[in-house]
Amino acid sequence: MTAGQIRVSVHNWIGAIEIHRPDKRNAVTPELCDELAAAVARLDENPDVRVITLAGADGDFSAGADIAELPRVLFDTSDRDPAGRTGFDHLTAADVAFGAATKPTVALVQGVCMGGGWQLASACDIVLCSDDAKIAITPALIGIVYPRRGVDRLVRLVGASRAKYLLFSGTRVSPVDAERWGLVTTLLPAAQFASESAGFVARIAVNSPYSVHTTKRLIDAGTGAEGRGGNTLDDEWAAVWEDMPDNPDFATGRTAFLSGQKPDFTWH
Repeated sequence: MTAGQIRVSVHNWIGAIEIHRPDKRNAVTPELCDELAAAVARLDENPDVRVITLAGADGDFSAGADIAELPRVLFDTSDRDPAGRTGFDHLTAADVAFGAATKPTVALVQGVCMGGGWQLASACDIVLCSDDAKIAITPALIGIVYPRRGVDRLVRLVGASRAKYLLFSGTRVSPVDAERWGLVTTLLPAAQFASESAGFVARIAVNSPYSVHTTKRLIDAGTGAEGRGGNTLDDEWAAVWEDMPDNPDFATGRTAFLSGQKPDFTWH
């Protein structure tokens, strides 16, 4: 399915989103960001989807915000009071939508991944990266400050000093350093990127959705638990442990393992 500047498909439990502006190295516009937010929310509600991927067309992930559209991408006041100074940040809204997904999300990074492109990739649970990708976080080169959600995540992933190194300089970071620092999850050989990334995503898709989705929820709750009520996370874990013995995926997985068969998980 094609929707404006993105393409969306569902196959074998995998919901795939592709940024499709290859002539602009998949640079994002306000409309594209809104399409991304709507697409990930739609796939998250689709019972035929267990894992969601985000990629770019024609060998590039995304060059970030389209510079010609940058004021509207980050500070859109078209639907707001003209007196308001802040406007609407479409890039961060797309980031938030990926962060809100209850199903696992995987970014497939090849080619150019610059500026806001990295913010979108890092909004996913896992970032698979080609070992020849071109990665940089470049707001200082165009005189803006990176969106707060992107800065906060960058500091959390790489630490304050390296975040400053990247943001102050805008320098390109090698894929090896990107993996070592935590900008991406893991590197895959460029020549085998398509096959190896597809195999990894397919593995998630056939695993127990109960296990995967519940574990994602608990990890996300735990890593964002600062300032939460004292025993909230403890209560969530207790509820999971109480319900798990009667979950159909547990019975399916155990029976299949003991009989040497491939499990067919049904929970959703």
